[in-house]
Amino acid sequence: MKNVFTFCCALCLLALTACGSAPKISEEASDLEVNNHEGVTMTLVDGSAYPGQVKVTILNATDTEIDSGNSADFFLQVEQDGQWYDLEENGDFVNTAEAYIFEKNTPREMTFQWASRYGSLDTGHYRAVKWFFEFHKNETERDKRIVDFALAAEFDIA
Repeated sequence: MKNVFTFCCALCLLALTACGSAPKISEEASDLEVNNHEGVTMTLVDGSAYPGQVKVTILNATDTEIDSGNSADFFLQVEQDGQWYDLEENGDFVNTAEAYIFEKNTPREMTFQWASRYGSLDTGHYRAVKWFFEFHKNETERDKRIVDFALAAEFDIA
């Protein structure tokens, strides 16, 4: 019994140590344009930013179907010297492939949790970025049938 207790304590300590390390930052600044799709927004829920998670509200105010992946389908960036840099994930990331439809004028909250992917964030200015897809069912040209765009919600970790 004592060995089981010792093993469990060591396992918990290892997990806490892995989650507590700050993520690495990419060397090159991102040139990704975000929040430029008229009528679709992703905003931070006030008071929801913590070192391991943030909650956002996504709103589609258009007449077009907007789709995206589940709440695990996002990535993080950090601002340094006025530019955004991707945070590197800790190892492999597995995600299921649910697709969510964002209907007109129906806000949906999502909680983005990243402790297992990135670890705990240091003090700084960050943004959670998520890809979305707009479908034009009546469009005959393949390139115009699906329009993808990225939305971001900025937050601070103090």
